[in-house]
Amino acid sequence: MKIRSVSFIVTIIVMLTTDVLASDEAKLAHLSDIAQLQTHMNYLWVLLAAALVFIMQAGFMCVESGLATAKNSINVAIKNLADFVLASILFWIVGFGLMFGISDNGFIGLTDFVMKLDDPWNVVFFVFQAVFVGTAATIDSGAIAGRTKFASYLVISALISTLIYPIFGHWAWGSLLHGDAATGWLEKLGFIDFAGSTVVHSLGGWVALAGCIVVGPRHEKYNADGTVNTIPPHNMTLAYLGTFILFFGWFGFNCGSTLDVSPDIAGIAMNTLLAASFGCFSASILSWLNSPYKRPEGEMIANGVLGGLVGITAGCAAVETVGAAAIGTGAGIVVYFGTRFIERVLKIDDVVGAIAVHGMCGAWGTIAVGFFITTENLGEVDRLHQIFIQGIGVAACFTWSFGTAYVLLKIVDKYMGGMRVSIEDEKLGLNIAEHGARSTLIDIAESMQYATRNKDFSDRVKVEVEIGTEMGDIANFFNQMIDTIQYEQGRSKKALASLQTQQDTADKELKNFYTYLKANIANVNQETEKISHHLEDSAEMAQTMVSAVGQIVEKNNALLESLSHVARNTTEATSIVDRAVSTSSNGKSVVDRLGASAKEIGDVVMEIREIAAQTNILALNANIEAVRAGEAGKGFVVVANNVKGLAAKSTGATEDITDRVDQIQSNSTMALDSITAIADSVDQMSQINDRIFKTVQEQEESIKNVSEVVGATSRSASMMMDQIHEVKDAVKMISQKNDDSFEELENLFEKTKTSLSATT
Repeated sequence: MKIRSVSFIVTIIVMLTTDVLASDEAKLAHLSDIAQLQTHMNYLWVLLAAALVFIMQAGFMCVESGLATAKNSINVAIKNLADFVLASILFWIVGFGLMFGISDNGFIGLTDFVMKLDDPWNVVFFVFQAVFVGTAATIDSGAIAGRTKFASYLVISALISTLIYPIFGHWAWGSLLHGDAATGWLEKLGFIDFAGSTVVHSLGGWVALAGCIVVGPRHEKYNADGTVNTIPPHNMTLAYLGTFILFFGWFGFNCGSTLDVSPDIAGIAMNTLLAASFGCFSASILSWLNSPYKRPEGEMIANGVLGGLVGITAGCAAVETVGAAAIGTGAGIVVYFGTRFIERVLKIDDVVGAIAVHGMCGAWGTIAVGFFITTENLGEVDRLHQIFIQGIGVAACFTWSFGTAYVLLKIVDKYMGGMRVSIEDEKLGLNIAEHGARSTLIDIAESMQYATRNKDFSDRVKVEVEIGTEMGDIANFFNQMIDTIQYEQGRSKKALASLQTQQDTADKELKNFYTYLKANIANVNQETEKISHHLEDSAEMAQTMVSAVGQIVEKNNALLESLSHVARNTTEATSIVDRAVSTSSNGKSVVDRLGASAKEIGDVVMEIREIAAQTNILALNANIEAVRAGEAGKGFVVVANNVKGLAAKSTGATEDITDRVDQIQSNSTMALDSITAIADSVDQMSQINDRIFKTVQEQEESIKNVSEVVGATSRSASMMMDQIHEVKDAVKMISQKNDDSFEELENLFEKTKTSLSATT
């Protein structure tokens, strides 16, 4: 970069407008004076810009101290001073040479270590770059505030000043001192970052990200379920003062990066102003619309300004005002959503929002250069290609700064004593734990803590009053409060002295009441135990009754089943008897018909007998006639003999039939008698079966009635047993409550005694 080209042009213009009548020697002298004046103006301007950037350290201190808690505010302020001092020393020894020394590879400088006063311009340039490295080194102090060891923080500052910032700075800005002899590889690609959106701010933001991850969140920041607790800042007025200081100093940051006095300063200042304003506007609107109470949040307003300033830093000399406004608006949006993403999604505790403001907005502003760069500044590449180059620079910065910082901080955390303070020191606050820093506010807080913890409100807890200050007024009020407490304690002692006698009386009455109540409770417990024993006996009797009733029910059921079986058999027997009666009636009819048939047969036999007798007579007559006839009557003889034989057979058959008929009649008579007897017996059996069936039915009804009575008795016994158990449980509960009441009475008695003693 030709740092004095504009100065030379101005000198030529002045020379041409000089009095043409002057001598050549006078013209040359005048031209030399003007060139020297321009050179001196350039020196003055760069030093003035360096002073403005240096003032930004105070702005960072105010912002970070105001957004941190009061117990860590001094620690944050000390870190802001310490990192600048340490960064200046280490940048002079090592960092400046690594960043701006001559190199032939574009990765690291190899000259200009331990800068000397040989070249005044190199010295001025060193001062300007030293305040830049101080800015990069201080960004992480607010992000990891409240839980980082002071010594470990100095290690982070040392790493940024001597390694992380100088090496990446060489990649992007290496040619600013020695020209082409030290051009970095990103410069060769055409990477544009005029004042350091990425080189300074993103780099510091990514180191802060690594620090927050390694150190971890404050112990009260997140709940066990991951929900976020808001830890309010202790002094937003101080934070806004810091915002104004940073806004003011940023004009030196951006405009001073011209490294000479030129008309370009005006446009750079305009773009810086617009981007900061639009960043504040967009962040405030988003906060206003989305905050829980629909109000603009104080931190978001301040960080919107800073986000816009960071975003425009890369392209402040290369974009028009519309582009600056767009970059600032986008930066405000990035600040709002980036802060919430880091806090609520990534669960990273960034106290001041440095990662979103510097890391994310720096990346956005650097890439946005490709979108909004003017045509004359775009050069020979097209816009898409420029965006691609800008993206390469952003990615390289993140990879180098975050990766290196994370690895080195992990090593420090594991092998060099750790990065984080103890939980006790974190609760106490790093003002005292790390520095032993005292203030009236801290003294008051400690005195209040001591007085509350030890119940000591004597003069020893009073604090020194610093007259004429707000904290002095607070200290005076605190001392007056101690005096009031002492006065009230005196009154209380007098009042308690009069209560001592009342306490003794109350103690005696309480003891008497306690003894009386204890005896009554003991009597109640004894009676309760007796009732419990009686209930146990009743329960056993009821259980026995239930068992006996159950057996009766089972036997009744068995008897009922047997009677049902008898009834079924009786019914079947009755049916059989009915059939027997019917059969007997039929048999009697048959016998009667058989007797009638036998009688009829007898009558026939009688007729046969008469026929046989007549036949015999006929045969006799035939024989007589045959004798009379002689030979002629032989035929009659034969016939007579045959007739006689036939009569004899008829008589024999008749006798046989008669015998058989007699037997039939005899048997029929006997059968009839037997059938009659059987019929009588069956009839009697049928009557007996009817009586048995009726008796069985009556018995069944009786048994059913008995079963119902027994069932009711069983249910009553069961209910009685359940009620006995309920009463027994109630008695036990009453007994337990009596015991509990007795224990509570004892505890109340002891507490009353203790309370009265403590009151005294």
